[in-house]
Amino acid sequence: MAEPDAAVAIVHTHGAADAVLLIRRAERETDPWSGHWSFPGGRREPEDCDLLQTALRELAEECGVRLARGRLAAALPPAVARRRVGRFLLVAPFVFGVEDQPPTALHPPEAVEAAWVPLSVLRDPARHILRPVPGRPPEVRFPAIDLNGVPLWGFTYRLIADWLDLIPHECPIEEAGFRTARALLDALVAHGCALDHGWVDRDGAKVAVVTGRIPTEVVLAQVSGPGMEIPRINMLEARPDGIRVVGLAFEEYFIYGNRISA
Repeated sequence: MAEPDAAVAIVHTHGAADAVLLIRRAERETDPWSGHWSFPGGRREPEDCDLLQTALRELAEECGVRLARGRLAAALPPAVARRRVGRFLLVAPFVFGVEDQPPTALHPPEAVEAAWVPLSVLRDPARHILRPVPGRPPEVRFPAIDLNGVPLWGFTYRLIADWLDLIPHECPIEEAGFRTARALLDALVAHGCALDHGWVDRDGAKVAVVTGRIPTEVVLAQVSGPGMEIPRINMLEARPDGIRVVGLAFEEYFIYGNRISA
């Protein structure tokens, strides 16, 4: 595997607090994650002796929190941070254990808010919903948690889900998204759509077709409310001519609405 481009610091306080430090990034045009909730972190600089040093340096620069290397509790597997444009980043996550919540002193050009988020909040399935997010079309929904009125979603959400092992392992990761896609197809048929053909493999994705236009309000109503389990997909897009589901392994499923001839 290639060497990671960047590192993040997951600062976890144990005991009664049992919380993790998140920051809300400043809004900057040059930052692909502008305005997002994230862990403190950033790209490795030439002067960093290793990626652990990158995580500690960024934590100090962005939050004013200085920790010794001995606070390292775990080095998690590298994770892929995808961007709308440009090459993805490979990120090295480091978990640090602290007894108390150290005070933060944010660097305004990089961070505008900090929060110690209880792990009980992150583990609560009722707080996880598929919702629209700033900067993306309203018909596109992502798994997210509301934090102080701003969604926690995207790379940091996926990293938290992996770190806390939030997704049940009753089936392989590649099948979790297919379960959601099949449930949506069943809902469309139950709502009156006629099945043109079931799932077939096409260009690396699974595709199904129904007759007529997709009732997007039905689809979004089914997926957008809080439920008893954490969403098992990375993204859902619902339009009148089709549904796109992106699974946990970034595999894709499409349900197309076949036009009815006049």
